Amino acid sequence: MLRPLLMACVLVVVPLQGHANPTAETEEMDFLDLVDGEGNVLIQARGVDAVNAEARAQGLTFPALGYWPVEGHCFVKPAPGDCNGVFKR
Repeated sequence: MLRPLLMACVLVVVPLQGHANPTAETEEMDFLDLVDGEGNVLIQARGVDAVNAEARAQGLTFPALGYWPVEGHCFVKPAPGDCNGVFKR
C-alpha cells in the first residue's frame, strides 16, 4: 500500500531537481547554453518581475530555466537595468 504512494512522491520530486533556481542568477556560460536550447525562449526586460510578466504574456512555461543579468542585478528592486530570462515555449 505504501509502495504506490512512495513511487508517486518520487515521480513528483525528482523532476523538480532539474529546474533552475528561479530566485538566483545563473552562471553566464550555463545561461548561454540554455539560450541555445531547442524550444527555449529568451526574454529581456528591466528586472526579474518585468521578465516574468513578459513571459506570462507570451504564454511561456514557468518556472524560468534561468536568469542572467549583464550587470548582476536581476533581483535588485527597483531594477536598475536589464535582466535576461530563458523559458520553455
